[in-house]
Amino acid sequence: MTTSEIINLQPDSNVETQFANVLHSFQLSKQSDPFEIISEFKTICAKRALLAGERLEDDDTNPSLKEEFSNWNLEVKLWDLVDRLYRFRLSQDNELLREYKFSSIGIKQENFLRRNPQIRELSIIILWIQLHTETFVSVDDKFQSKWANTRSAVSNTDFKILAKNTADSDLVDKLDVDAPLRSNKSIHPADESADSKVFYRIYRLLLQDKIQEAIDQANHTGNYALALILVGATQEYFDPIIDKQDVSFDNSIAEQTKPSGLKHKLLWKKTVYKLSQQSRLNHYERLIYNYLCGGDISENLKESSQDWDETLLLYLNQLYAYNIEKFIVSQLESESETLPISIPKPQLESVSEILNTLSNSGGELTKQSEDPLRIIIGGVILGDVPSLLHNLIGSSGQEPEALKRPYLARIITHLAIFQLITEGTDNLNTEDITTIITSYTSKLAEYKMSELIPIYLSFVPNERDSREAYALFLSSLTDSSDRTKQIEISRRIAHPVVEMDDMIDIDESSEDKLTNVLRRTVERVMKETESHYQPQDIIAVQDEPNQVDSIDFKLYRSVEWFYENKMYEDAIVASLAIIRRFLLCGKLATLKKFAEGKNFKALVVEYDTQIQTRNLVGHHESGAVSEDDKEELLEYASLLEGLKLIDDWKGFVSDNGSGSGKWSSAGVDNSIEKTSKTLTKLIFNWFKRTAHNLDDFIIFEEFRSIYVPYLIIELLKIYQNARLKDWKYMRSAFKLINDVANEEENDFLACFLKCGRLDEFLVKAGEVSILAGERGIKGIFY
Repeated sequence: MTTSEIINLQPDSNVETQFANVLHSFQLSKQSDPFEIISEFKTICAKRALLAGERLEDDDTNPSLKEEFSNWNLEVKLWDLVDRLYRFRLSQDNELLREYKFSSIGIKQENFLRRNPQIRELSIIILWIQLHTETFVSVDDKFQSKWANTRSAVSNTDFKILAKNTADSDLVDKLDVDAPLRSNKSIHPADESADSKVFYRIYRLLLQDKIQEAIDQANHTGNYALALILVGATQEYFDPIIDKQDVSFDNSIAEQTKPSGLKHKLLWKKTVYKLSQQSRLNHYERLIYNYLCGGDISENLKESSQDWDETLLLYLNQLYAYNIEKFIVSQLESESETLPISIPKPQLESVSEILNTLSNSGGELTKQSEDPLRIIIGGVILGDVPSLLHNLIGSSGQEPEALKRPYLARIITHLAIFQLITEGTDNLNTEDITTIITSYTSKLAEYKMSELIPIYLSFVPNERDSREAYALFLSSLTDSSDRTKQIEISRRIAHPVVEMDDMIDIDESSEDKLTNVLRRTVERVMKETESHYQPQDIIAVQDEPNQVDSIDFKLYRSVEWFYENKMYEDAIVASLAIIRRFLLCGKLATLKKFAEGKNFKALVVEYDTQIQTRNLVGHHESGAVSEDDKEELLEYASLLEGLKLIDDWKGFVSDNGSGSGKWSSAGVDNSIEKTSKTLTKLIFNWFKRTAHNLDDFIIFEEFRSIYVPYLIIELLKIYQNARLKDWKYMRSAFKLINDVANEEENDFLACFLKCGRLDEFLVKAGEVSILAGERGIKGIFY
């Protein structure tokens, strides 16, 4: 499965979705190499950098484009550094090569690096910087004789003496490469300028690790001595007779049959250092030698004072060269094996000291050091990503400043997740990881990318935290399509990548996890909205559609998570809870909105069937829904049936105007009879059953006191209107009024007294009497 198939990406999909799909693909493929994630990240960023670079070429004065290109370019570097360093740090291949006293220095040096991974890391970081050095080096393809102007001047010396022209008297009289150093004289200024250009190009090539190109350039321009020195920089001594058993560390020499490389590399290094100290050297030639030997790099640092990467490279190269030199010296039997030349210690002795120096150098270096991406790069280099993450998010309780910037939030989140995948939770502060991921998911919700949220929340280390965060998000969703997408993606995520020992239900299936998230979602909403449903002393029945507020909507939509996912038991329990809330606050309109499209009778049947099915396959569940619960839900179903008939009747009266012709419509009699029988049955029987506990008994009595008067008054209104169809309904109205008055046989009057609607009832009874008077005495006693 490709990442583009996971969430149906379009070619121009945004970067957040692309990154999320990389993680989702990893989740779906349990055997995936985590470093494939980093490879995909690099590809995404490289493409973005390329696009930004193309736009920048068309508008190179646009500061926002420059910043965009810089950010993408730095991010490519970051993920490449993560790839290189984590591969090395997580590598299990630390076995030493077979080594003897007589083994070549190359074998011994390799074992030294394997025993000292922190020094090996220096070489990895150096190579990383070199590969990402972007300085373009133009190479002069035209061959020009070395020191042509000096040569011409020297050849004409005798003629100039005769002419008494002493302008060139300070020029060397020999043309070998050491002549200026030996004679303390100069070459022609034009040749000095030409040399500077050549040496500058060679120096830049060295910084980019393009040594062979530098050698070729030196040979091409007649700098043969320099070419030989550069060749020495690439050679490590290898003796195929002595070391033939162990050449796996360098396959390039595996097939050699003769000794090769510099047997005395330390001598070469000290010679180059001695050469770098000559006062009459060309400036850029000196920089070359300083870099090669790792000696005094002060002038090199001045040259790179505007470039953070290059300055870091110089310090690291010097530190690495020093450590290698120390090792080689330790292998010598006596000091007589090398030159009595002492190369100074590195200017900075640790990576952390180097990074701190860059940060505190002032000027451009400090400015570049403060770039958040370089701060992250520094944390990766130091191998202390957990502390980096902790420091970035802070502990103020507010949204961390670093996470307020979208691209930084994305980078920090993905770095934290990769750290979690590769190294687990042993060295991580799981609260930091949770903070980072949940903060990022909040941004995804803000960006209208809610379908990506479950992908990230599945990486939250603690199951409880993940459940809580996801429930918080789901509780805000009311749109059906959004809810469907969430469930589809959640079902595809098999399990969180990291599971902690203290998780709840650690052996849950993905379906169980989703079920628990949905339960927590509804639980959160129920708790958040509880204060909105405090019954008043006098309950006003609200049965108009515009009386459904946003809190009502959020509450009943939350319960629909259970219906949408066939969680029948939870659906029954939650429905009972919120229906009680609605009814105790008079919210009939809200109850009717909640009930739209639902069949509570069918829900009970589905629940019973589900329990029976589970028992058949050996689960032996009794279920949490009691018979009393089922009966209660069916009581609400009966009420809703009556409320629908009332609404239908109101619609009939409203839609047909006041003309008498409408009453001749087919089915009117049946409709009136059905409505009358249903409402009458509710009035006499609704919640008249015996409750099995005192709390339920009190609640059911309260329901009758609120809604029996409501139903009686609504039925009286129906009878009033139905008289136009048949005057017999006036007799039904009088009978209902008499039933209210008969408090010995029913509780109707007590209900009116308790809910405070007795006066309203008496007014309605008077209206019925007045209407009955339309036909005189006969009308009243018909």
